[in-house]
Amino acid sequence: MFEAFSVRLTDDKSYPKYIQLRDQLAEFIKANDIASGEQLPDIVSMCRIAGLSNRSVERAYMMLINDGICFRRPKKGTFVRGAVSPHHGGVRPRICAIFSRYDPMRFEKDDVTGRIYAGIQGEARRAGIDLLILSERSLPFYLDNGSFDLVGIVMLSWYDFKEAHAVVSRYPGVRFLFVNYHFAGFENMPPNAGGIFNDDFAGGFEAAEYLIGRGCRKPRAITVRLDSDDNYQRRLDGFLLSARLNRLDVTERDICVCNRGANPAKEDQIAMGHEFLRQILDDAPDTDAVFCTNDLLAAGAASALDKLGRRDRVEVTGYDNILPHLSADGRFTTVSINLEQMGSRAITQLLDGGAVYPRVVNVAPQLLPRRPSPEA
Repeated sequence: MFEAFSVRLTDDKSYPKYIQLRDQLAEFIKANDIASGEQLPDIVSMCRIAGLSNRSVERAYMMLINDGICFRRPKKGTFVRGAVSPHHGGVRPRICAIFSRYDPMRFEKDDVTGRIYAGIQGEARRAGIDLLILSERSLPFYLDNGSFDLVGIVMLSWYDFKEAHAVVSRYPGVRFLFVNYHFAGFENMPPNAGGIFNDDFAGGFEAAEYLIGRGCRKPRAITVRLDSDDNYQRRLDGFLLSARLNRLDVTERDICVCNRGANPAKEDQIAMGHEFLRQILDDAPDTDAVFCTNDLLAAGAASALDKLGRRDRVEVTGYDNILPHLSADGRFTTVSINLEQMGSRAITQLLDGGAVYPRVVNVAPQLLPRRPSPEA
């Protein structure tokens, strides 16, 4: 049956070739109504057909198996699994899909997405449901597949409003949950979209309250301004509100801002924090605290204080705790984002289909003091 199968692969980096192969095989099986038990070409044969490596073909086959479209017989090969029909007394398994702009192989390696994915996997195991990795091209096939009950889609690493709105609008009957970073315009998404985000405003507010509680009265801030999201600005807004409520003279002019369209590399952000800290002390030598909107900037600021011999005279607070080693040695306090809880909460919320949730659920961050108390 698979003699007629041909594959058309593109060099689109956002759409890995092994996922293209998986999607085209799934579409071929459905379009030709291939019967249960039909064997797919062996790995070596498919390598010749697709022009891919053994590893890429194996990954494509494993995704088909994980998706419930195929199954494997040890030492015999990979076979088509027949659809389960509710009209014949079958029970459709419940599936939660993950839709990301990243290559799925980055999930477990990426500092942020890996921790969210760990939370998703853990809760899915506890709930006894399967996970399905989607691409935009494969989404229509799986939404129209009668083999399982799709409870919803977790959206990872989506920052562009127009792109996200287009996907959600195309499938009004599907529940979408965006996880991690808020992006501008999210409140204008269609009603079938929800979000589980870090409460960045609250984290910034708590960081300022911490610094003020330690006796700081002349704080400043360092940030990066991005096109893709507004989370750093929310952290600053919380910080500035606390300063105003405590009658401190801190305004937007006291913030060092690096305008970047995309997130700079890690080493560049550390260098920015270092340079901005020096500028702050040159302009305002009486500065006694610096709030940085991420830990990379804070690490750079702390290193500048070390070189200037002013570590004990200026407090530094970071944000995210994505790389715990940056602050774990007591160099600066940070606000930790609970990424695993976001992933776990996404599965819980999608499975609890009868409950009514607000459009956005904010997960509270946690302040992690790393510096000794002023009395110590």
